[in-house]
Amino acid sequence: MALAHALAVEKGVEVVAITVDHGLREGAAEEAAQVGGWVKDWPNLTHIILKWDDAPQSRIMEEARKARYKLMADYCDKNGIGNLYLAHHMDDQAETFLLRLAAGSGLDGLAGMRPAHRYNKRLTLVRPLLNTPKENLIEYCAEKNIPYVDDPSNEKPDYARPRLRAARDVLEEEGLSSKRLSVTAWRLGRARTALEQVADSVYAQICVEESESVYIDWELLKKEPEEIILRILLKAVSILRPESDYAPRMEKVEDLLQRLLYDAGFKGATLGGCKFAWQSPRKALYISKE
Repeated sequence: MALAHALAVEKGVEVVAITVDHGLREGAAEEAAQVGGWVKDWPNLTHIILKWDDAPQSRIMEEARKARYKLMADYCDKNGIGNLYLAHHMDDQAETFLLRLAAGSGLDGLAGMRPAHRYNKRLTLVRPLLNTPKENLIEYCAEKNIPYVDDPSNEKPDYARPRLRAARDVLEEEGLSSKRLSVTAWRLGRARTALEQVADSVYAQICVEESESVYIDWELLKKEPEEIILRILLKAVSILRPESDYAPRMEKVEDLLQRLLYDAGFKGATLGGCKFAWQSPRKALYISKE
């Protein structure tokens, strides 16, 4: 609500405000309609509701997130909208950092959400509030008399994010404030960007793309630091499988790299929906769709 108001009312930008009704709890449809009532007189803003009708029985939060993004991206694509603004704030970034740390993520995961990120070739996700604490947004809403809904799922201990919020006081006593965690994520993001630029440059020099395959000059690639090799392998997979929602787990990519570097008997492998095999014994790496 704060982001929609800041864009449409304060900045005067033409905005389509999207509420996604996941249909997961009683009252969700009424709350979505209520939002429309709150903003109906705001200038420069049109409100729409998108409905998710295929709720799963397991991994609910993860599947709901994927469905939410797909619903919004499909709407933007059909209506020629190139930027989707999201209201993730500093506290969200800090929680993302902690969740990914607990999951054993590497540098890229710990770098957190990007201020701007390509969702696909036609849509960019924009997060202008990543440096803004949640309490500032609450104060903004109070100052501007902007109503909002508190999602009760944010308090349910069944989910990881609410459990982290419950531990926030303890974490802050140890210095792990949202600001400090967010700054750490930003610094890691800076390193991520530099590594991506190096990997992109090396990829352009030693990789050849065909319709459903990528050839890599292994003699040149194996001279690069392992971090760069890992990124190039992942880049090849993402190019061949752009429709995939998630990259392969880092542990599996690292295992594949060790086999490529040190297993003289390597006969091929699969990863992320792609096949890896040698061409011209160990001089070229051939990656293709499964």
